[in-house]
Order: sequence, then C-alpha cells, then structure tokens
Amino acid sequence: MDFDLIVIGSGPGGYKAALNAAHLGARVALVEKARPGGTCLNSGCVPKKALLHIASLIDDINNLQGRGLTGHSFGDFQAAISHKNSVVEGIRANFPAWLKRLHVQIFEGCACARGRTADGRYGIEVEGTNERVLLEAPRVIIATGARPRPHPACPADGVHIIYSEDFMANVSALPRSTLFVGGGAIGVEFAFLFRQFGAEVTIVESATRLLDKPCVPEHASDALERKLIKLGVIIRKNTSVAACQQTSDSVQVTYADGSSGNYERVFVAIGRVPATSGLELERLGVTVNAQGFIETNQYLETMAHGVYAVGDVKEGPMTANAALHDAKVAAANAVNGNHLQVNYNRVPMVIDSALEIAVIGLTEERADEAGFTAEVARSTFGSSAKARARNDYEGFIEVVHDGETGQLLGGCIVGPEAGEQIHMLAAACQSDRGLWFFADMNYSHPSWTEELENTIDPYTFAFTRSGKTVFRPGIYSGKFSGL
Repeated sequence: MDFDLIVIGSGPGGYKAALNAAHLGARVALVEKARPGGTCLNSGCVPKKALLHIASLIDDINNLQGRGLTGHSFGDFQAAISHKNSVVEGIRANFPAWLKRLHVQIFEGCACARGRTADGRYGIEVEGTNERVLLEAPRVIIATGARPRPHPACPADGVHIIYSEDFMANVSALPRSTLFVGGGAIGVEFAFLFRQFGAEVTIVESATRLLDKPCVPEHASDALERKLIKLGVIIRKNTSVAACQQTSDSVQVTYADGSSGNYERVFVAIGRVPATSGLELERLGVTVNAQGFIETNQYLETMAHGVYAVGDVKEGPMTANAALHDAKVAAANAVNGNHLQVNYNRVPMVIDSALEIAVIGLTEERADEAGFTAEVARSTFGSSAKARARNDYEGFIEVVHDGETGQLLGGCIVGPEAGEQIHMLAAACQSDRGLWFFADMNYSHPSWTEELENTIDPYTFAFTRSGKTVFRPGIYSGKFSGL
C-alpha cells in the first residue's frame, strides 16, 4: 500500500504530524499498536489534567471558607476516577474521526521496518490482530514515545510499586500512604493530587530541590515546595531509595541515608526512556545513541534520508508540548523539504501542581550564560485585583530581558492559570515588539494577563527615557528558520 508518508505512533507528536502532513496535501498512513492517542491521551496529560483540575478546585474552595462559602470540600476519589475515564473515552472515541476527516488512514498493529525498495521507498510492515500489511512511502516519521524509567531499587510490579501508567489503568481506590520517588514534574503533580484527596504523601528527591531543571527558576521550585509542605506533603531532598521490601499490604523502604519508612504504595517517577524496541530501525539506516534516543539533526531528520523522529523518542524535552512542536517541524520538512528547525526555547513548559508553574524562553541564569546582561521584571499576584478577589495570590510573574537593549528573552509565571497566561509571554517573545507587546495590548480588568503589563511598565518607560538604543523585537521574532 503506497503513501507519501508513514507515521508510526499516534501520541501528540504522531497525530499532529499526520494531521499537518495531510493539511499539506500528503497521503498519510498512521500506525498505532495500542490505544489511539498514545500515553498523553490514555495515561498522561489528558487524564492527569482532569484529575488535577478537581484537586485544584478543592484547594480553591477551601481557601474561600468564611469568604462566602461554608463547609469544607472533600474529594471523592472514585468519582474523580470515573470522571477521568469518561473524559478519556470520549476523546478516544472521536480520535479516528478527526483523522479520517483529512483522509489519514489508520492501521492498528505493531510496526516493523522492512528496509528500502529499489526505488528508494521505505517499507513498514504492520502486524495486526488478524492481518499483516506492508506499507511503503518515501518519508517516515517515528513517534513511538517513551516508557517509564525503571528504578533499580524499586522494581515495579504494577500493584505495590507503580508507574503513572499503572495508576491510570489500575488504581481505583486511593492508597492511604504513598511515597513518590522523584521530585520532577510527574512526582510533584501526582503528589499534589493524592494529597488533595486525603492520602499521606512523601516525596523523595536526590537533588537539592524539586523540579531540578535549568529551565525552571529555583525560586519557582521553592515556592512550590512551600505550598506542598503547607498542604501536608513530606519532602525529603538530598537522598534516594536504597531498597524496597514488599510485604502483603505495604512496601518497606530503606533510604540511602539509613532511615526507613513504610508505605502502602511506592510511585516511581524518575523520568522516561525512549521506546524503540521491536521497530528494527537499523533496517532503515536509523541510528540510536547509547541512551536509546534516535539521533536527529536540526530538521529532526535521522541518519536515513527522509526518516524523521519526533517527541520522546529523540533527545529533547520529554513533554507533549515539545512533541507537538516537533510534529510541526517534521511534517513540514517531510512534505516540503528541510527548511524548519527545532527550537525548544519557544515551547512553553507547564507543571500542574499545588502551584501552577509555566516557563518560556531563557531564565535569568541562562540569559547570563548566553552573553546577555540579564535583568528581571518581577511582580507578585498580591497586587492583582483578580487574585485578591479569588483569594488566590501566592504566585508571581517574572519577565527576563536584556538590561542594555530591552530585548525580551523569556520568563516564568507561577500561580493561577499560569499555563494559559504563558501564551501571552510566548507571543511577546516571538513579536517584533518584545517587551512593548504588553504595552500595546488592551486588557480586560480585572484579569490575570493585565499583570504582565503592570510588571514590565516601569522598565519600558525607563528604557524610553534612557536615550539607549532600544532593541524592541523579542528574542524569537522576525524571520526565523523555525516555525
């Protein structure tokens, strides 16, 4: 069966690549071995967001006691799980229709490379339940995602020691106590969720802080840690799990510092590793590095001409947001030739936990390392009329810019709807107006996003009066070889 493009994997990277290529006029085959939508839809972003919204509402309502609401709100965990399931099932049911509308042909089964034909087309064999089909195309996009990274001291059994996929698939009753191994995005998000529904929660993190990533400012991590502790989460840093011993109904954990604890569940969240087994990519000429990632260039093309890789299966941020960015780049390059390049600084990263954290572009530290004279415009939501009205003002905004020229470089938002607000900051980074993008806008009042203007006003006015040669465009504006 001949196509212009074969996409392997239907997660965010895969389905977005298939849709974009179809929009560009390509005849596309999409192969999926499991449930449509990949990890994101079935056991990741979508179900997690459904549950975390309820967890956040519990916090919001309880913060308004005595301010117009009476009676504390408590979560019904089993009802929340049912809601999560209905959300996922509804989206999954419509998934094939979205693709078929653009004539993307879906093949259910395991994909395996079969090399190249004499005329240079790639062969991908799909083994389904009842049949085996050979697909051929001159272009292939690999979007097979990742699986949880195993922990040598915490061998998962899917019952007592679990990964996020195990939780989404099998857990219907809230564990009384849970140890989260890893204080990254998955750890802090699920720890908040479990705590809001009444579980005893501990996070163990080997680093000196939660969310130990260069793109997340340390004071944002500190703010989240304070909020989690306020909610009753126990946080242990600078240590790790040395051993786990399962009993009939719990797990006895020994830490590297010699201390121990007993938990009903251990939730392992130390990252993910690329999923490429069984594809036999070497038959296509695709190379994989020592960490298991498919090697790609700036166009996301592999060592095999016409074969691209997107999302978690290659090096880069292992998030749905990054996979969607990759999909746009790879689909355009596969159909129209290599002209778009990746740039993850343009992709927002969002953590949904006790405080929502969103970042884009360069932090102050990374801007200094890049040679800018970094300055940061900061404000707290304590001065926001909307935040005061909602009694929800624990967060802050910071906008990073070059102190010499005013060029907008990036920023961080911590607080309510940070994941939505960050799009304004992302747009400004790609605008010809940069910092002045916020001054150009007209806002509703009171609103969250008007605080971006309030944050940068002192700096834009100071630049205007300074007599300096001001460089107005944001760092990612103008004709860029990316998107």
